Amino acid sequence: MKSAGNLWYQRYHKQIALFSLSACVCAVYLFSLCPTVYLIDSGELAGVSWTLGIAHPTGYPLYTLISYFFAHLPGEPIKNLNILSAVFSLIALIFLYLSIIKITNNKVIAVLIASLYAFSPTIWRVSITNEVYPLTGLFCILLLYLLFTLRDIKGYYFLMFLMGLSFTNHFSIFSLALPIFFYLLIAFRPSLKQIIIGIGFSLVGISLYLYLLFRTQGGAELAWGNTCNLQRLFWHLSGRQYQVWMFSLTLEEIFANLKEGVGFLLRDYLYIFIFFPIAGFYFLFKNIPRLFWLFFIAFLLNLLYTINYAIPDIEPYYIPGLVALLITSSYGLKNFQRFLKSFLTIPIVIFLIVLNYRDCSLRNNYFGLDYAHSHIAQLPLNSLLICSYWDIYSPTIYLRKVRGLYKDLIIIDKELLRRTWYLDYLKREYPEFYQRVEPDINEYLTELYKFEYGIPYNPYTIQEKYIKMIEGFVSVKESVGVFFALPFPDRDLNQVKPDYYRIPYGLNYFITRDTVKIAFDFSKISIRMPSLINDRRLGYDFGMVKNMVNNNIIYLNTIKNFPAAEQARLWLKRFTQQ
Repeated sequence: MKSAGNLWYQRYHKQIALFSLSACVCAVYLFSLCPTVYLIDSGELAGVSWTLGIAHPTGYPLYTLISYFFAHLPGEPIKNLNILSAVFSLIALIFLYLSIIKITNNKVIAVLIASLYAFSPTIWRVSITNEVYPLTGLFCILLLYLLFTLRDIKGYYFLMFLMGLSFTNHFSIFSLALPIFFYLLIAFRPSLKQIIIGIGFSLVGISLYLYLLFRTQGGAELAWGNTCNLQRLFWHLSGRQYQVWMFSLTLEEIFANLKEGVGFLLRDYLYIFIFFPIAGFYFLFKNIPRLFWLFFIAFLLNLLYTINYAIPDIEPYYIPGLVALLITSSYGLKNFQRFLKSFLTIPIVIFLIVLNYRDCSLRNNYFGLDYAHSHIAQLPLNSLLICSYWDIYSPTIYLRKVRGLYKDLIIIDKELLRRTWYLDYLKREYPEFYQRVEPDINEYLTELYKFEYGIPYNPYTIQEKYIKMIEGFVSVKESVGVFFALPFPDRDLNQVKPDYYRIPYGLNYFITRDTVKIAFDFSKISIRMPSLINDRRLGYDFGMVKNMVNNNIIYLNTIKNFPAAEQARLWLKRFTQQ
């Protein structure tokens, strides 16, 4: 006779497995969580979340609204936002597990597939810092879960609404949403009236993008794109400023991206598990061809989109394709479930964690914050810093907008000066400074508007006015102090005041018309190096710090300030040996 405990376990063993896996994922994510601002878009997104602003295209209104409330919870705002990413991925894990149970009725397969999702480098890395991609992963899985559990017309309408809403986070979900829509037409067979009503529900979801329009008109502090009318709203949603990198690549570049993308997916499957989706596609083709085409087209669309887009942080764009492969894998594993025993799940989960931890963890990684601090901490009051690198500028948005620091500095991103909205932002952010350089800005804006609105323009004239405007910035602030953050050569800033000296000063260059002998006090800055350099971008930034400090050493030796040169050398030695 079975004990009450055994009967209870047999009844709830699937729920126990889900709870145990969720607790494990939660613990691992929190342990490896980035404690502060990270690189690339982290600082900008945090500033947008805190101020209820508008982020870079496509604006991410749903993420912004949700993250606004998390940012204002007790505690450090950026850490709250990093935790929010973990929460999104944890909820996605739960619905993925439930979807696999629905398909296979096998907890071992469900645990295995959910673990491959949660502990894949593609998902793990974006789940421990503030990013929009974990919400995209949640939507991908939630749409499929609702598809598998669809029973009536109300469920169909709700699914159509969520499909529309999912586009307000990240457009990459189109590669999964469109096949789901056509699958619904074939499998659920709604009437023409129901199709029209369903599309209406999707439009209600998509209408959240009107937030960008209303928030801009309402005076958002950070209003990327100045989406003040329908034309500019469309430009923002279509990623107009990024289209130069989309579907314009050479065949060689496309094949290079394809090789990289396949490498991401093989790595997420630990190479040996790539057999699972192959078996799944074979099973579906033979037995459920509609689902075969759903997942195959979703994967193919996602792959074609990503390999034709040339940006460095492309990996999370593969999330819809990864989800499609994982669901497909569950069908392949159904044929082998007799070989899958419960005792195998624990070592597999541990293996995934141990194997991918070094590639994913951002525990005690303060580099993004320290990197920005080190560029601005010793600048004179009211001085000007012009940045040519997003990893320097983005964290300063968090420092200024969220932490309220460095309000006495003028910090400008050189590349954003190519957008009219950013000049509007500078006018609000630095009114006195803007007023002093307004004549030069207006001359430049006259030409920039032509470029932005598709009016015939002369590129040489735009560049000439662009350089003249930046030179105006320098002239207005040179009595106080002007600095360029130039971690790599920059053609534009080299044209600005070419007769002025560029003197290494910490991680910046001091711009001056006269020869001066200055020395940066390296003892007053600290960049805490993480124990793991597991990101190409991080390694690149690490190398640029070393290059700039070496430039300081060369300059200090040239002016025979040997004590300062030795101090810089010792700082660099400590930095590289951390």
